Amino acid sequence: MEQLRIIAVLASAYLVGAVPTAYLAGRFAKDIDIRRYGSGNVGASNAGRHLGRRYFVLVVIFDFAVKGACMALLPRALGLGIEAQAVAGLLAAIGHNWSPYIGFSGGRGLAVTTGALLALSWQMCAVSVALGTVFGKAFHQMGLWSGIAVALLPLWAWVFGEPPAMLWYSLATIAMTALKRLLSNPGTAAPGLTWRQKALPRLLFDRDTWEAGDWVSRAPEDIPPPDGPKEG
Repeated sequence: MEQLRIIAVLASAYLVGAVPTAYLAGRFAKDIDIRRYGSGNVGASNAGRHLGRRYFVLVVIFDFAVKGACMALLPRALGLGIEAQAVAGLLAAIGHNWSPYIGFSGGRGLAVTTGALLALSWQMCAVSVALGTVFGKAFHQMGLWSGIAVALLPLWAWVFGEPPAMLWYSLATIAMTALKRLLSNPGTAAPGLTWRQKALPRLLFDRDTWEAGDWVSRAPEDIPPPDGPKEG
């Protein structure tokens, strides 16, 4: 019975995390497929850029609170330990990044991961958010500094004396974030670039090119239709 409860909780975390909030917002607000605009990312930043600030806020709140924090807290509410809580938080972010509802495309998982991290360790969350936000805004490189903040999670787990589950959670989050950046979403690559040209900018800056340029403002004619639900 205990094993069934754990499986049900973890499956719920994945399926709720996979709800494509930004995609649904695009359909509701302008009847567009957000994957064909700008970066093609199914997340709050791309939604805000093409749908407006209100939708940015709504997507962030849902992804952070419901998909991240609530899914990490659900195992705790059912009497499960930190290991189940950490796995639930990770699965929610994986579902967000590779949503089965929209052909396994998705966002980068930053809001979901931050919400889960707040539920798991507010100290780790606070220092990571402060680092990524302060330096990201100071140097106008949010992609770079959010990646650095993720990369330093194991250090904060050690500094704050977190249980081993949080170290493994941190390492898994680094791997997930790097993989999503490298793979991006199908059909969103900048045209004419080889994998070698794209890999390092993607990993460091979370974009296909060294300079942001027009990449974040692309229109549907610049991006091939993705797999999954189609435009119109």
